[in-house]
Parts: sequence; structure tokens; C-alpha cells
Amino acid sequence: MAKKRDIKRDKRQDQQNSKRRDDKALNRRDFFRGGAAAGVGAAVLSTSAMAQENGGIRWNYEADVIILGSGCVGLHAAVRARDLGASVLVIEQNFDVGGKLVHSGGWTSLGGGDPIQERDRIGTDPQGLGLKASLIKPEELEDDPDRLFRDMTDWSVVDATGVARYRYNDRELHRAWADNAPKTRQFMMDNYVRFARIDGTHQGGGMTRARAARAMMKLADKTDIKAGTVSPQDRGDPQGERHSHFAPMRQVPGVSAESLGAPGWVWGGFSIARPMEFSAREKGVRFMLNRHMDELVRERPFSGRVIGVKARYTPRTHPETGARLESFWQNGNIDERAETVYIRARKAVIIATGGMQGSIPMRMMMDPRMCEPSIEYGPSALIGPMNMDGSGISAGMKIGACLAGMMMNYQHSSGSPTLSSVLGTRDTVGSTFPGTPAFLFARAKGFNIGNAGWEHAIAVNQVGQRFYNERTINNNSSDAKYPPGSDGTRKEFVPLDWRNASPQQVNAQNRRSAAVDAALAINEGSRAPDFASGPVWAIFDAAAAARGGWTIRYPYIADPPDGYFHKADTLAELAKKVMGHPYQKMPLKHLEKTVARYNEMAGRGKDEDFDKPVLHRIETPPFYAAAATIRVNDSYGGLRINGKAQVLDTQGQVIPGLYSGGEASGGGAQHGIGRATVHGYIAGTNAAQEPMA
Repeated sequence: MAKKRDIKRDKRQDQQNSKRRDDKALNRRDFFRGGAAAGVGAAVLSTSAMAQENGGIRWNYEADVIILGSGCVGLHAAVRARDLGASVLVIEQNFDVGGKLVHSGGWTSLGGGDPIQERDRIGTDPQGLGLKASLIKPEELEDDPDRLFRDMTDWSVVDATGVARYRYNDRELHRAWADNAPKTRQFMMDNYVRFARIDGTHQGGGMTRARAARAMMKLADKTDIKAGTVSPQDRGDPQGERHSHFAPMRQVPGVSAESLGAPGWVWGGFSIARPMEFSAREKGVRFMLNRHMDELVRERPFSGRVIGVKARYTPRTHPETGARLESFWQNGNIDERAETVYIRARKAVIIATGGMQGSIPMRMMMDPRMCEPSIEYGPSALIGPMNMDGSGISAGMKIGACLAGMMMNYQHSSGSPTLSSVLGTRDTVGSTFPGTPAFLFARAKGFNIGNAGWEHAIAVNQVGQRFYNERTINNNSSDAKYPPGSDGTRKEFVPLDWRNASPQQVNAQNRRSAAVDAALAINEGSRAPDFASGPVWAIFDAAAAARGGWTIRYPYIADPPDGYFHKADTLAELAKKVMGHPYQKMPLKHLEKTVARYNEMAGRGKDEDFDKPVLHRIETPPFYAAAATIRVNDSYGGLRINGKAQVLDTQGQVIPGLYSGGEASGGGAQHGIGRATVHGYIAGTNAAQEPMA
């Protein structure tokens, strides 16, 4: 049995934290001998004492605060708790730090009069970033926590799907969120995060003020987090079709911030994830990667404090060489390879494990149609097969935690199923080029035909039948936010006004397509017991590819083929080839008949089946079948938390020593970084101030 480890900061470790990639990862013995366990006799219970108190558990490691997950919530919570003097250990199931944050666009919607709003309202550049003039009128940047709270709970706002999302945001939680949003922006800036000019408000961030700015780094010869610079190699090369390990962001690596008033800078989620990770390592936060939390340990099954976790070894390996994948930075890592370890939390555990869309049983609590196994969930090539597995939520439930906000995924453009227009890849959410380890698993970036591209293709279900007007596939917006008029809201917007939700207004703005509902419907190929709908395919010919200018080559499609893109000289051959897809259970038996009818209607100039406005004959070989994946990116609904980010049980009482936030928690429908950063800040603040167990 391994000896106990204490995670404490000392001068020697601080010096090690300032180093970058060349630093050696800490193994268990190095970690203990390097001084991290200073004061062990005074701070840690003896092995025999702990075995007696906790049913025979012998703790392998311990720290004041244990954080489960190294994404947006986890990184912000870790740095905040460390700033307040707590020793912090972050447990991450993946091989690298950053979660969905590092893949994101870095658009951070906070507000309440935060420092970036004030900077742009006055029109200054106090950090000397070389910013151009503000993009938003000063009066539309005036904000305060009370206005922000009102916006986040405005009952009257209805989006284009007919849902009033702000209406159901938890009030206690969002009062705390609004009060802490300005502090969180300053906290990020204090930890090397820089922002471009505010250019709007992100999804779910409120109707009345501009609040969102892109995080960015400046292009330079070398990457220097403190200076805010990123090298061309670490940025990636859009023209050379390369991403990087440093910046595995979605779609395009390091987008130019010129249009955001920041010439010479590039934006992306890496501009938050890497600075926050650097700061965490610099300050003495420890990381145990390749380690999945399986159980929360509570003093008694449904009572007492949460005192630790059980975690197993989950390395990811190169699919060709079998070598274990490693994190971009390794200083401060604990290289623990035992199958199972127990880790004690002297103060608190923070669940920052993300959502539940990767768990079929859990996501079916929200939508029974999501039994379909081919549904893509989040950037799984980047985060791995345990991405969004709901493990933090289910672990909380097992010790008595309550859930909240489970209905908030309903018809949400990011939280409910949508049909992708990025074709031919298993990774439509990430959609990265080679150069990042994620591409080893994605194998193809996919090619984006956009909404207009569906004019040139048809969509068919698992038996080869059309099911809807393809030109409406992307009409799924649920994005009522600043400025008024977005998502069909009233341009003469007045907060809390009944006219915003009148039947006339709701009918006028509702434009949701039911294409994905038709795609998920029971069809001829559905089988008991789940009657899953199967994959969806985009079918087109060589003439369509030429008209659309689609890039049908590596790295946009896999080479060698991986089952998500097929090419054939005849439709009959194509109908059989799709069986190479891992979830396709039968040939497209009706494909030839479907295309023949479509061509007949194209000749007559009228879609008699689904009213598609423009039709082109599919008759020029070669013919193509590209996977048009049903996907979901966000997860809303999870553990119920209060304004301190404490997890509540089914009686509404605090579970002592347990915190959560972001997609592992429920009670809010705001998309993205703004929600998660503040939750992490609140959780880290309060967890660090817990009494010692």
C-alpha cells in the first residue's frame, strides 16, 4: 500500500512550477521526497486512524481541496482556492488540461460593470494592448450586478424556438453569479488572460447590454504566457491546415482579432485555458492526469462530510504506436499509475467533470430519443471516450445529491440534438486539423457545407429515405440575447414586459425547424427495444461538390477511410459501402428509389414531398455519402447547487464539503465560459474557506 502524500507548497516546488515543457513529471516518490509532505505529522491523520474511521480506506494522497476536472470550472476553482492558501490537487481523466475550454472560441460573457465593460465604455487601453476604438456604444456598456441579475431572470424573453429560457434560471444561483461576474473578469485578467474589445453578448448572457469579449494572445516569435504572446507554431497554421497541441481549438486555429479591435492578436479558448493552467502550475497547484473519479467518499452513505474520492488510472494512448499521450506542460504533474487510488480532501471536493450527454442512460432522462448511439457529444476526440460521461453527477446522486434544471436542454440549439452541416467526420464539434493529438482520434476535420450547401444534397436516414426539407436543417436558433431583435425578439425591447411573450410575438419569431426531430424518428430500420433512428447521411454527386466548392480530400476526409465518408460509381454500390460506419446496421435499401424520385421532382422543378425550394438532379458519378452527424455540444441540468456552489441533497440541505459548477450542475441555461468561470471562482472561494475535516 502506498504511503500517504500531502500536497503542500514550498519554495522548491514554486521554483519547479515556473518551468515549462522540459520539466519532469513528478512521480509518487519524487512528490513525497521533494518536500511536498512538509508538516505531514501535524496535518494528516495516521494511516491506522484513517483506516479505522473510514471503513478500512487507506488514503494514497491528500490535499485541502480536490478538484475533479481541469476544464473551465476546474482551472478557475484551482487558482482561486490556491490564492486563498489551500493546497489543491486537480484530478483529470484525460491526458491534458483544458477540457472543452481549450477547444472553445474563448468568447466570455460576464458583465455587471466588469473591468472590460468599463474599459470599453471609456474607450481606453490601460494594459497597452494596442487596441483600436471600442466597438459598442458607451451607453450599451453601462452595467451593474442588479441589471445583470434582472436580465438573467427575465421571465418575458422568448427565443425563436418558443422557449422562455431566462425564466427558469435559479434565482439564488444567478444572484450570486451576477454579484461575482465582475470579480471573475478581474480574476482572469490577474492570471494572464487578455481580452479583445467587447463585440456583443454570448448565448444566454442577457438582452440589454453587451458583455462578451474574446480572450486573445499576441502573435510573436515565442510563446510567453506572462507577456501574452503565442508563437506561430503554438498558434497553429490555418493556411497550412495545421492545429497545435497548445491550441486545439475548434474549426480554425487562432483566429485573427483584427476585426475585434486588436491587430496582431489571435483569439480562442486556449487564450484562457493555457494562461490559467500556467498560473495554476506556477502557484503550486498539482495535477494528476489520466485519472478518472469513480466514487465520492462520504463519512456515511447519506450523511456527514464528503472526505475524498476513489479514482482509477485511465491513460489514453496513440492509436498507432500505443505510446501514452502526455500533457503539453508537465511540471507539477503527479505521475501515478496505480490502478486505483484513494485521495483525501481535508476541506472540500469540487465536481467540475462536465455534463452527461456522453451517457446514454443519463441523457435519456432529458430526451428518450437520445438512445441513438451515433449521436456525437462535445469534442470527444479531444477529451476522450469518457467525455461528458456524467460521472460527477452520478457520483453525487449516489451519496444523496439532488438534481436541478433537467428540462433546460429542451430545444436548446447547443443542448438538444441538431443535425450537423460539417460532413464526413466523427468530430463535427471539434473539427480540427492535424497537429493536435485530438486529430489522431478524429481522423478527419470534415467539410462544412453550411445551410446553403443543403441545396445541393439530400439527407437520408439509415434505410436511405429522405425525411425533411434539407434547406431548413440549420434553423435551430435559441439565442435570445443582446442586441434586442436577435433571435426574433422585439427591437423595441423593454425588460419584464408582457409584450415580449405575447402569443402574437411568440408566433412571429418562432422559426425552429423540426428536421432533427424527423431524423430521430422511428423508421423502417429501427429495432426493439430502443427503436433507435440510426445515422443520417448526406447524399450528393460530383456535380454538387463542384457547385459547392467543397474540399473533399485529406484532412477534411479520412485517409485511409474510416466509415464516415464514402465514394462509389453507382448508387447501389454506395448504399452498401455505408456499412463501414460503426453504427450503420444495414445498407441504404431505399437509396436508389429515393434518388430516382428526387431527380424526377427536380425535373419538374417542385419538391412534392418536403417543399425544398431548389432541387438539383443527383446523376453525375462518382456519388458520395457523407455522415451528417446528429450532435449535441452542451449539457444543461445536473447537480443542484446554491449561491455558494455547494451541492444540495434531496431535502435541500447542503452536503458538507461538496461543491460543483458548470455543466456538472443545474439551474442555469447560459452557454459556455461565462457560466463556468464564475462557478469555478465561487466554488474555489468557498471551498478554500471550509474548516479542516
